[in-house]
Amino acid sequence: MLSTPSFQYAFLALLGGLALSESIFIPPSLSGFLDVGVVSYELNNTSFQPTRDLMVSIFYPASLPSSQRYRLSPDFGPETAVYTDNWISFTPGSSAKLRMLAYDSAPISFKHENVPVLFFSPGYGNSRVYYTGAAQNLASNGYIVVTMDHAVDSDFIEYPDGRNATYAENDAMPFELYAPFVDRRVSDILFILEDLGTPHETPKIPGLRGKLQLEKVGALGHSLGGCTAAALMLNDTRFIVGVNMDGSMTGPVATEGLDQPFLLLASAGHVNDVSWVEFYLALRGWKRDIRVNNTEHHHYSDTLYLENVLRPDGDPANADFLRGDRMYVIENAYLIAFFDKWFKKADGKLLDGPVSEFPEVLFDCCGSAVGANSCACPPKEGRRVL
Repeated sequence: MLSTPSFQYAFLALLGGLALSESIFIPPSLSGFLDVGVVSYELNNTSFQPTRDLMVSIFYPASLPSSQRYRLSPDFGPETAVYTDNWISFTPGSSAKLRMLAYDSAPISFKHENVPVLFFSPGYGNSRVYYTGAAQNLASNGYIVVTMDHAVDSDFIEYPDGRNATYAENDAMPFELYAPFVDRRVSDILFILEDLGTPHETPKIPGLRGKLQLEKVGALGHSLGGCTAAALMLNDTRFIVGVNMDGSMTGPVATEGLDQPFLLLASAGHVNDVSWVEFYLALRGWKRDIRVNNTEHHHYSDTLYLENVLRPDGDPANADFLRGDRMYVIENAYLIAFFDKWFKKADGKLLDGPVSEFPEVLFDCCGSAVGANSCACPPKEGRRVL
């Protein structure tokens, strides 16, 4: 099914009582041809003590029966919208205007129940809700994407009953002390995976009639979530491919490496990280280290786009950087090329080296501008990025 055109999104927003002039869609458009559904729920990770109270969102290809109308989901819950306005210094009420291009609780497309499943882990201190752009784009291209808030790790988590949990992150800790956070995140995701494979009276995904394909899944994440993706692959053979978006490495996987395919996506400033040097050299399978120029660490989340569209001044601090809509295009292109290569047997030519379509993208290794199939790492000294 073709993506719903923007004028149809606007019409649906109006049907839901939200004036078009007041709505902002995130992402601004979907790159794939499939409609997207989203469902969110609370889940207690009882495999870890003390029990961890998680929030989970699943994005998936949706079927939209003409006999029923589904509303586009708000990007944030009401409390999270207020928190976001305060956090990024938006005009009060700005974040409440955001709508996803995903339909709340729409049934999964029967034709796409068996598509690959990907698990996305957010950055340290961040919530899953700041990564809906990437998740929706992947789902529109034929993936089921599971995102989660990690308890006692995310700065703000909003639960369905109105409760919220806050956490004061500590970016000043020695990086090695973040390894326990990765261990807890791995526990969370493995628990979610097992729960998705367990029959429930009411399926987690509306309309699901069969079983999800959970024998071979993918992992990706931003910042500490990228390290988590690699750790999952070391801990569980069901995770066959992974992506780290601009996160330093810690824990056993940083030096033990992996045999499975792995993609490193860096921001412009991430060029001298000792943990990436060690990890890249320890990767024994297919690997790429790609850098996007004119970017910063947080640009692999939705926040760059939010600042572009919700700050009256567009945020002058971003004047020399890519715009958020362009970053979505680049990020999505390389993620789709990577996952399609390994899950759908696509050629993945975009991953072979620089192309004129994306002049911002450099193929380097640990910050050195080299070819896609070689490595020239800098000295083992430098900084780390959470």
